[in-house]
Amino acid sequence: MLLRYFDVAVLVIAAPILLAIGVPAAGYGIAAGAWIALRGVGVGVERVAGAARDQRTEVSLRLGYMLGRLFALAATIILVRQDVGRDDGLAALLVIVVAFTMQLAVSAMTRPRAR
Repeated sequence: MLLRYFDVAVLVIAAPILLAIGVPAAGYGIAAGAWIALRGVGVGVERVAGAARDQRTEVSLRLGYMLGRLFALAATIILVRQDVGRDDGLAALLVIVVAFTMQLAVSAMTRPRAR
């Protein structure tokens, strides 16, 4: 279960270290907060999609969430860069890219294999 949320755990554990070495706090905090919030929404979407009786509804819910999450994360990066500053926007971008990469790697490792 902890492996499923490895990306969230790394974001939380790494925050004090990265902030101590000078990573822009607003960029890191906003991006990490958006990532964690959207992961929480994803848990709810997975529960609803898993309970759906129609396969079309299940696929639509999951696809809508994935596209919506992509849009929300991209908007987060753009808004941080415009409202807070260039360095904070870069920090937000890096946080989201690293978190996404970790989530993708864990999902690839824990995915059930077809026989």
